[in-house]
Amino acid sequence: MLVRALVMDLLMVLVWGVGAAPGPPGRAGPAGGAVRGRPAPRPPHHAYLGIPYARHSRNDRFKAPKPARSWDGTFEAAYQIKCPQPDGSGTEDCLVVNVFSPEGADARPVLVVVHGGNFQRGWGAHRPPARLLARGFVVVTFNYRLGSLGFLCLGIPEAPGNAGLKDQVAALYWVHKNIAHFGGDPLDVTLYGIESGAAAVQLVMLSEAATGLFHKVILESGSALSPLALAYDPKLTAFDAAIAVGYTGTDSVEELAKFYKDLPLERLVNTSTMFLPCLENNLATTHSLLDTDPLEIYKQGNYQKVPMIIAYATSVGASAIETEIANSNLSENFADLLPNNLAFDDSKMKHRVAEVVKEFYLGNNVLDGDLVKNYLEYFSDVTFEFPIVKSAVLHAATGYLPVYLMKFSNKGIITNAEENKANYRSFFDYMYDDHEFAKDQLIVEQLVTLWSNFIMIGDPTPLTTSLIPVVWPPLRPGDNPRGMNVKTVPGLIYGRSLQLSEQLANDRILFWDQIYRTFYRLHVPSFDTESKESES
Repeated sequence: MLVRALVMDLLMVLVWGVGAAPGPPGRAGPAGGAVRGRPAPRPPHHAYLGIPYARHSRNDRFKAPKPARSWDGTFEAAYQIKCPQPDGSGTEDCLVVNVFSPEGADARPVLVVVHGGNFQRGWGAHRPPARLLARGFVVVTFNYRLGSLGFLCLGIPEAPGNAGLKDQVAALYWVHKNIAHFGGDPLDVTLYGIESGAAAVQLVMLSEAATGLFHKVILESGSALSPLALAYDPKLTAFDAAIAVGYTGTDSVEELAKFYKDLPLERLVNTSTMFLPCLENNLATTHSLLDTDPLEIYKQGNYQKVPMIIAYATSVGASAIETEIANSNLSENFADLLPNNLAFDDSKMKHRVAEVVKEFYLGNNVLDGDLVKNYLEYFSDVTFEFPIVKSAVLHAATGYLPVYLMKFSNKGIITNAEENKANYRSFFDYMYDDHEFAKDQLIVEQLVTLWSNFIMIGDPTPLTTSLIPVVWPPLRPGDNPRGMNVKTVPGLIYGRSLQLSEQLANDRILFWDQIYRTFYRLHVPSFDTESKESES
């Protein structure tokens, strides 16, 4: 994979060339041509919106992106663009970056933000995180293809898979080649992934496709080990979604790919099907980005290693859980609610494990008033907290650079508590200069300081102050030399105060670690190989 990545980088250099000389204030000269941004206040900066970093056409709708075309004259960077969304908004010509550069910036640290949205929705923000901009960082947001456009995975040259992840690599390459023209340092780039964006960042790290294009990572509330991160049978997903919008063809993946290529955009996005990243086939005509199970890559230790912050909240939104509970009989059908990345020899074993899990979370108390709370805890553990903690342990055990782990349990992130709903507020939301955070001023100042320290020097607590009175220790690689044990996980608990913990993992995390060590379902390319099972 490293050789493929180096070849890709070399080809990109040959095609994209070297950027032009920097222009005057409000203007920059990236490789595509001259760009003019707009001055903006709070804090004083220049905003460059909608700069093309790559492109794709109808004929290569689901393939890796191509370099953006250059332009003559000056590009007026004032376009608020987003990729096609499930509600029908957005445009396919959407592969753009937005750059926010502090006034007078010169060789400043760069923050590149990868948005969340379950790989189905979202876009690069059109406004900057003002509190980080005020610290002098150059901030980049960008779009990548979503849903079937980004993650149709058929294992053939027309739709090899992971186009959305390949967009992210292309965006990082654009930053590497051009950010100096906007006052940023291409050798000091921090990559920040939020929720599914965090899972995407991990997958890009594990693929080695972007080696050398970023130097620090912050992962927020997402993991490549989550059952929501990778598809097991992407071809079946593609057929089911196509049939729902009128496909009546054969079981040929080539015919299916043509159907998707010719499908009007409004029908393409009009689906409730979740298209996710996948393991790709090794095709002679295309470069695969990911062809090995993430857990196997961790075991081998062959991935890009950089200093990391891995942080997560203890609460997630409950509305989807309430809907699932309303349509389920937990007492009878709990086996159907087990995560899809577990595999069992037979249905008897599956139901035995389901009974153990149900007893662990529900016990004998399945009153309606407790179902949402208990199942929300179960859902959060298996899709977020366990895979996030496990990822941190694996990064620390197989790497040599610091990994900082934080659990954020401050109740200030939970709003709209009536009717037992919990709306998740991202850590990154605190980086914006919004009035709604006035009552959380201490949280704002502490988080901005921790994040800024890390972006600047790779250490969130280089010294103690009255604002940050503790030194946040990284996970120690020697604690878990094989990366198989989550029992001893030091980290920072952010509650009413900053507290250090030598055992961040709770009993529920240890419970899932035991289950996954026995029943983990290995990802394999599903196009020419039968699905296999493996112990972690």
